[in-house]
Formats: sequence, structure tokens, C-alpha cells
Amino acid sequence: MRFRFAPSPTGYLHIGNVRTAIYNYLISKKYNASFVLRIEDTDMERSSRESEQSILDDLKWLGIEWNEGPDVGGDFGPYRQSERFNIYKEYTERLIRDGKAYYCYCTQEELDIMRRESLLRNDDPVYQGRCRELSNNEKKKFEAEGRKPSVRFRLPKEETIIINDIIKGRVLFDSENIGGDFIITRPDGIPVYNYIVTIDDALMKISHVIRGEDHLSNTPKQMLIAHALNLPIPRYAHHALVLGPDKSKLSKRHGITSVNMYRRNGYLPEAIVNYLAILGWTSKSGEEIMPIDEIIKEIDIEDLSNKPAVFDFQKLKWINGHYIRNSPLNDITELSLPFIMDEGYCLDETDKDWLQKVISLLQGKCDLLSDISNLAGIFLKDVQEPDEEADELLNQEESKIIIEKLYTIISDDLDMNNFANDLINRIKENTSIKGKKLFMPLRAVLTGKLKGPELDKAIELIGFAKSKERISYFYDKYANK
Repeated sequence: MRFRFAPSPTGYLHIGNVRTAIYNYLISKKYNASFVLRIEDTDMERSSRESEQSILDDLKWLGIEWNEGPDVGGDFGPYRQSERFNIYKEYTERLIRDGKAYYCYCTQEELDIMRRESLLRNDDPVYQGRCRELSNNEKKKFEAEGRKPSVRFRLPKEETIIINDIIKGRVLFDSENIGGDFIITRPDGIPVYNYIVTIDDALMKISHVIRGEDHLSNTPKQMLIAHALNLPIPRYAHHALVLGPDKSKLSKRHGITSVNMYRRNGYLPEAIVNYLAILGWTSKSGEEIMPIDEIIKEIDIEDLSNKPAVFDFQKLKWINGHYIRNSPLNDITELSLPFIMDEGYCLDETDKDWLQKVISLLQGKCDLLSDISNLAGIFLKDVQEPDEEADELLNQEESKIIIEKLYTIISDDLDMNNFANDLINRIKENTSIKGKKLFMPLRAVLTGKLKGPELDKAIELIGFAKSKERISYFYDKYANK
């Protein structure tokens, strides 16, 4: 068995496309089969090596490994379509020689006119075969005018194409209703997707093609090309697409859609793979959080859903939080450091044991690595400015009383030796305020926020010097007026 993932390097890797990569990868691992990465870069204007490298980096970050590809080689390369044009040219010449394809000299302007005329007649706007039977003299006349021909595939008449899809079952297409004789090579000599993907899958001995159902309409064309060239046809499995919350195709307007952005926002690769695997597949146990090895044991092609899946951003975040909270502290510490430094903190002289204690305290409160960096200021800044909620609370009269008492206590009664143990008890003793009305202002003064890590543990890590500086600052800001 041989599976493949074939992205186009025209931008960042889309989360919907990477789900297809994950399905192919996991199922190939299940059967100890080969997994091929092929780069479909025939969109010469939009494709770039930078985009290709970004895709490779994202796949590797997700833990997806391939046995063959542009960076590792293999027995069936090259693995970039732009490096296989000589192969496609040979097959095109064979189709023309066998009368299964022909040169079309129609200009784009002429094709547009034909399309408009078809629409006016309420006909389907398909190519009517104007150049199907050109004489040699007609061809020479067009060439003398400087026209560069495309190459069209000659569709067979009244043929039924049967797709025995692993997921969708038996699907039928009529050759009369798939768009007419279609272009396989453009006038500039660049071959088109439906044509070369057929050749590549055959020559790379791909046995199974798992892809989105938006490719189902392409499949009859690919099968006809394979028949015309006497090439083997893989088994197809078209899984349902990913939709946004409004049931339209998932796009940027719904939220983050590129793997790169999820990576930059502090998601873990295990969480993304886990969520995308269950987005259109259900474990027999009903479990949603599953180690990759367990998913590989259970998942299979025929179990992939035939119904569209709605992308739940909050569920992905929840799963990511689970992985953060259950990952080894050393791992989360190392993963968090770049995010903390991106917030502008220099950690060169920071005590590593102290920093690990800080991250341990935050780990249980965060769903994203970026959440850790957002809360790190509680411990790293000299003064943590209050957020909007904290500022509103600290402007209340009861809060100002607490700030005054804090200022007196930390100035007169506490030092670095007894501060961590005694601060909370002393403020309780010196005010008649209790419960949240006491602790929320105290948290706001020491952390600048109303929500966060356990206050008694945070106080010790914030330390006496920073706490004293913050209390003095907040006393001047709110109480000493």
C-alpha cells in the first residue's frame, strides 16, 4: 500500500488540507505502508520555494514523516511536478498520436464568446469541440497567425464512469456531463492538475488516494485519462470537508486557518493532530483525547465520515489545554521560553529553577503556550499595570482601604523573611473585610489581574521586593490622593 499527500506551495498550509495529510499519514502508519510527499507546483506565478519550505516545516512540526519526497528522494522521483515536465510531455505526445487528445487553437476571447452564447441558449457552457477535427491546413493557418495551441483531451461519447469510493460508495458520472473536452496542457506548455496528478499517482504507484470531497468531480476526468494511457487507477476515498461554525467552507473569516498561525499562537502539535483526526472520525471507545499510537490502531479509511465536520475552535483550544496540563514540566518550560522572550523579557540572568516554578504554577491555568507568556509578567515585571477589570475594582472605596493597609503592613511589619507567610494573615487581621472583597483587591494589587494562579503560591514567587514596589505604586495610584 502507498499513500500520498500533494500540497501546492502557494501559501501557508491550510488546516483543512493538513487534516487530509493526517488521515493519509495515520492510515499509512496503521498498515506500515509508504507515505509519499509530492509538491504540486505547476502554478508558476504563485508557487514558491519559501512556501514549500513552510509546508515541510509545518508537517515536520506536526510529527508527520514521509518515506519519499522532494527533500528525502525516493525511487519514483522527482517529487516536484515542475521537475517532471519532460515526463508529461511524452504522455501528451502519445495521446495526440493515438487520437485521444488534440490541439486547440481557440483564443481566450473566442472561448468567452462561445461561453456567453451557450448561456444565452440556456446550454451548459462547455467546449463544443470546435477544434476536434481540424485539417492540417487549418492548423497551419492558425499557427501562421501566431496562435499557440492548448491540448484538449478527447472525451469518449456516452460513457459511464463508475467510482467505487471507499467512503462514498458507488458514484456514477456520465462523460457527457463533465464539462466537455478539457484542456490538459495550456498554450504556454504547462500541464494542468487533472492530467498530471493521474500520471504521477500511477508512476509513483500510489495505491490509495484519500482526499477531500471537493476533488470528487475531478475524479472521472482522471480516470478517463488513466484509461486512455493504460495506467493503473488508485482506490479513491473522498472524505467530507471541514466547515466553519456557520456551515460554510472554513475560511479566514471564521478564525485561524493556517497551521503556521496555530503554531505561533502556542498550540501543541499533538493537540492539533488529535483534534483533526477526530474531526470526521470517531473512536469506537468514544474517547476524544487519544495518544497518536491509539488513533493509529483504531482509525481506518472506511470509518472516515461522509458528513461535513464543523470546526470547533473552542474544542481545539480545550484539547490543547489538556495536552499542556499533562505534558512534562521540562517540556512545557522549554516550549514556553520563546513565547516569553517574544513578549520582550530577557531571561539570560533569570534563575532557571525559579522560572520553572513559575511555569509550573501557570501550566495548570493555560490553554495555550501564549497564555503562559501573557501571565509571565505577573512574575517578571517590577510593576504589573492593572488590566481594565482590576483598575475598575481598585477604584472602589473598599479597595482603597485594603491598599492603605497593605502599604502600612509591608512598610512596617514585613520583610523578605516573613513576607510570603504573613502577608495574607496580616491583611485579614487589619481589616474587617472578608472573602472576595478582600482577596480580589489583594490579587489585583499584586498581579494586576482578577484571575490567575493561586495567590498564596504566586506571592512567594513574586517575592518581597517586587510586592513592596507594586504596593507602593498602587498606593500612590489609588489611595494616596
